[in-house]
Amino acid sequence: MEHEEYTAENYPSFGKKYADEKAIISLTSWKARINTVSKTLFSLIKQCPGFHIVLVLSEEEFPKMMDELPDNLKLFVDNELIEVLWVYRNYRCFKKWIFTMDKYRDVPIISADDDCIYTENYAQNLYNKWQENKNSVITYKKYIFDNHHFQHGPATCYPPSVITDKIPFMNMEFVKVGGDDVLVGYILEQKGIKIIEYKKKVPYYFHDTFEPLSAKTLYPKNYYRLFKNKLKNYKL
Repeated sequence: MEHEEYTAENYPSFGKKYADEKAIISLTSWKARINTVSKTLFSLIKQCPGFHIVLVLSEEEFPKMMDELPDNLKLFVDNELIEVLWVYRNYRCFKKWIFTMDKYRDVPIISADDDCIYTENYAQNLYNKWQENKNSVITYKKYIFDNHHFQHGPATCYPPSVITDKIPFMNMEFVKVGGDDVLVGYILEQKGIKIIEYKKKVPYYFHDTFEPLSAKTLYPKNYYRLFKNKLKNYKL
């Protein structure tokens, strides 16, 4: 019998409990980076105090769950500095923040990437800008391809429940080819949500060169066409 996906009411969760912080920083990781994601987490804790941090992992990828994680990561969990949120299937980069938003629907969600060392309180910067534009998505380094606007995956603030349906992010055809930022941009465009650029210079540098979770197999406009064709009859 196939394992059913968890829901907002029963995602397995370990570590820190949400304590009414003003916003949540959410990121994901995978086997090739699980031993180095602690570098990113340390930078987030140091640079962005006052934000709840959620790391989303897949039970399908880590069947032993917490017992399979490296000690340097479990230290953050055991000391209740971060929350580890588990989904079942491995949605790769598509699980970066949508499941966090599914669980925490009343607070802004700020994205982060597991290969970044953050060098400033980018979460506060994005949150402050969002306070002035509460119906918009705020991002560092906005991208524009063929007149379509896309947010920057490692540093974006999403309003509470700006995307409430996680079904497109669970489409394994999409997961296989990647392009999560383009999917999000497409959905935001269909919903009429404006993307505002906070600053062109990104607030991080990379700490490793492992293969990214998002496959680089398609040019952004081809990702866009794929999502448009597959979701044209889907009510977003």
